[in-house]
Amino acid sequence: MTEKELWAEFCSKKNVDINTPYEAWGFGGIEESDTDKLAELVLKGKKFGTASSYDEYVMEDITDEIPKIGDYSVILNSKDEAVCVIKDYDVYIRPFGDVPPFHAYAEGEGNRSLKYWRDVHTSFFKKCLDETDMPFNQESKIICEKFSVEYIPGENLPDEELLFVEPSMNFEKEIAAYRQEMLDADSSFDGCFSMKRMPNTKEYVDHCIEWANPRRDADEHGAWGNVLLAIRKSDMKMVGCMQVHNVLTERMKNYTGHVGYSVRPSERGKGYAKRMLAKAVDFLSSFGFEEIVISCLPENEASKKTILSNGGKYIETVFLDEDKVYLEKYKIQI
Repeated sequence: MTEKELWAEFCSKKNVDINTPYEAWGFGGIEESDTDKLAELVLKGKKFGTASSYDEYVMEDITDEIPKIGDYSVILNSKDEAVCVIKDYDVYIRPFGDVPPFHAYAEGEGNRSLKYWRDVHTSFFKKCLDETDMPFNQESKIICEKFSVEYIPGENLPDEELLFVEPSMNFEKEIAAYRQEMLDADSSFDGCFSMKRMPNTKEYVDHCIEWANPRRDADEHGAWGNVLLAIRKSDMKMVGCMQVHNVLTERMKNYTGHVGYSVRPSERGKGYAKRMLAKAVDFLSSFGFEEIVISCLPENEASKKTILSNGGKYIETVFLDEDKVYLEKYKIQI
């Protein structure tokens, strides 16, 4: 199927104006075969991110064409056959050295680790710039995109999909609304990092970005982690938030574990927590974990059900003296 044929079919079936702008392209890589391998990862749902060199746009004087939220693309294979339609839902620019682990995971390549992503993309971006006077280094700006698959010929995609993103000002209104609803309901901000004490959304977003920055020095607790927002694709509403810890403090090791999460009060009881925890577990596999620990209050039946539905096995009940609470600890094999 050609790009125009696929686009026309997509527009007809999804009620999209056929005159809506889109780009048609195939994924680039070091090897020619990478185009097909990466497209296949998209079709399997394993790849929902990509990256490009900001300097290339500068070099070609086309910065007005930098990808943005809402952009459609028709993905091509190595034979220029159209395989699917995707749509960007998050775009940001960071120095190469600051690109966080979740973006590497989103690209779906290799073991999905940040190390693998850096190794492959160092070679790729050097190749992209080797015919220019622009050097590639840790400060080189990278355009990071997250996208959803909108259409695959002959397949029925799920109607209710969750998108996962790192906090950014692209989701400023949703973060603020989530925080206010949690406050109004006097709900616990589990998995929200410092959202409760930070009414300024930009301060909160910057705090989350820095926490996940792989180049930052260890803080006084020695911990690194990632805040992930769960966004419902149908209306782009933030329905949940979670902290995923890839380096644990002693408190985390002994009591609270690798993952904390919450669902906004008006969206509870819809199965979102189960899907969020499943995503967190899969993400943690990219760090090489074979087992993770997660805890909940003994009286929190909903959280306990979520953990068990993801394969959790009870370990023990511990008393967290600092908070004067008992916690049930569970382990999940990856």
